[in-house]
Amino acid sequence: MSKRSVAKKDDREKINVRERLTDNVLDLSLMNISIIPVNDIKPLKRATVLDLSSNVIFAINSDFTTLVQLTKLDLSNNKIRQISDDFGNLINLRHLDLYNNHIERLPLSFGRLKKLKYLDLKNNRLNPVFSKIIGTCTDQKDCMEAAKKAVAFMVDIEQQVLEERRKEKEAKEHEVQQEQDKGLKESKQTDKPNTEKKKKNKNKKSKIENTQLAEVQKDKTALNKTNSHTVKQKTVADKKTGNRVIRYVLILGAIAAILLLVNYFLFSDLLNEIFGQNYSNLMEEYIK
Repeated sequence: MSKRSVAKKDDREKINVRERLTDNVLDLSLMNISIIPVNDIKPLKRATVLDLSSNVIFAINSDFTTLVQLTKLDLSNNKIRQISDDFGNLINLRHLDLYNNHIERLPLSFGRLKKLKYLDLKNNRLNPVFSKIIGTCTDQKDCMEAAKKAVAFMVDIEQQVLEERRKEKEAKEHEVQQEQDKGLKESKQTDKPNTEKKKKNKNKKSKIENTQLAEVQKDKTALNKTNSHTVKQKTVADKKTGNRVIRYVLILGAIAAILLLVNYFLFSDLLNEIFGQNYSNLMEEYIK
């Protein structure tokens, strides 16, 4: 597609939505719309009836479900293949026309459309079983019955799906829990030998330390005994040495005294004869 074609298409889709509103009916049919202008429609709160028939819409996106004011919606004669999963948010919807599209399945939330009274799903690609259950919308009564049956059927389907999802979730959680318990058990089994090994090592270490401590104490006691004996021997030796010195000193002192006496008696008379009184006085001076 050329740029000019894209520009023309954009120009066609740029419509003044407000001008298409009459009372509560917003008619956007036959506008060659491929993307629904939700942001332009949303502010129009009084637009409860929306006609989007005969356009080229391919999908009903999630943003469309914000138009909760809608009570009647005509999407017939489009190319819709996909409907948003939260389509059930349009809780005020009473009339829904999806005739002649490419729809293969309804969203699970469809069962929440409790107020729905009219439904036309002819000329779509729905599962034949589903089409048989809801019936064919050929007149007002059939379309009302189709709406009732479709909503009830989708409620049941949603509940079953949710239950299956819940069971699947519980099964996964149980599996995870089993894996965690298995891991915890293996961890405990691994830790037990390690704990016993640590305990044995600790006891062995304690035994070695006690043995070493006993040997140190023994060596210390022996050393103390040796030191005590050495000190005793030294004391005895010192005592003997002291006694010997004292004897030597006494002997020398006695000898010196004898020599002094001899000198005194030998030289005192000679000194008196030589120096006389002067010598005596000198001795007294020192004595004083």
